[in-house]
Amino acid sequence: MKHIKKILKTEGIIKAHPNDTLSSVLSKLTSSHDAAFIFDDKNVFQGVINPYYTLIKSSSYDGSTKVEHALFHPPHVKEEDTIGRIVQLMNESKIHYLPVFNNKDIFLGITSARRILKYMQNMDLSKATIGSIAHTQKGLVITVLPLDPVSKAQKLFKDYKTSKIVMVDKNNKLKGIVSHYDLIPYLMAPANKPHRGDRGEKSKASFRETPVKNYAKTTVLTMSKNQMISDAIEKILTLEIGSIILIDTEDHPIGTVTTRDILDLLRPDKRKKKVIVSTKHLSKKYQVTFDGFVRYVTQHLQTSEVANEINLIFNEEKNGSLFEVRVHIIMAKGDPVVIVKSGKDISKLLQDVKDVVRREL
Repeated sequence: MKHIKKILKTEGIIKAHPNDTLSSVLSKLTSSHDAAFIFDDKNVFQGVINPYYTLIKSSSYDGSTKVEHALFHPPHVKEEDTIGRIVQLMNESKIHYLPVFNNKDIFLGITSARRILKYMQNMDLSKATIGSIAHTQKGLVITVLPLDPVSKAQKLFKDYKTSKIVMVDKNNKLKGIVSHYDLIPYLMAPANKPHRGDRGEKSKASFRETPVKNYAKTTVLTMSKNQMISDAIEKILTLEIGSIILIDTEDHPIGTVTTRDILDLLRPDKRKKKVIVSTKHLSKKYQVTFDGFVRYVTQHLQTSEVANEINLIFNEEKNGSLFEVRVHIIMAKGDPVVIVKSGKDISKLLQDVKDVVRREL
């Protein structure tokens, strides 16, 4: 109970009835991970309505659907659960608001991701750099161009199970962000009614071919990879947003950091392994190439069962005539593995090091 008291919310909970319409309930929510809590006439908890489950995972509902037919049954938080366990339930269910029950299954209130973020602000783990938890999809930032149709964004939402996509121009410079949540009013348009022809379907087809720029937010919160996680938490809480775009010095998106990525720091089963990077005389023109190399090493470390930490040391001669990479892999058992390679071709050098790292991990 001592953990729950710090993050329990008992007032201001969004509630609805099973006979309410889906559109009326969704209109009360503010993000893809938000939730409305549904109670019957006897005030017995029935489940939740959440945009992710009604829209991203399912396409069978429209705005006139009754809530009782679209309910999602979320995991129940127990009053003795640790915060790490609660975070695991939130991130696995993709709902940032969960019901809390006591040992007699009596509803006590809810807990939220925002309350947990506030709890995390002064913890030591928030002093790490935001770049250490940057989120990509297989090493890539998922993007669309301003003139790409909404149908392409919809496909990316489903294919990558994401709720936000970065919008860039033809030079890969950040231009905005497209959120599945912002498409809800159009996706929830009522289906065709008898004797009305095919106007509804034509309208939806037209919407799907509309450029994504019409629905993108162009005011986006950005940070550099070297800023602290505590700064990111403060911005998320103050500005009431759910994600941050990391950019390089030329406004190219290099990763995203979501509320989920930050919460994962509290999960014992998802705790990030450290990659410590040190560079000397790294030229600006090689920054993107080197950042890709670091992401590759980081991702391999996180899935490794034999290694706990990696130290990367990169040195470039001032005239760019020679490059050297040193990799120290701290193994779970046994002596560290040290990789030292040098060469004049940075792309070939980094690829050679990748090959060795992959074999060792």
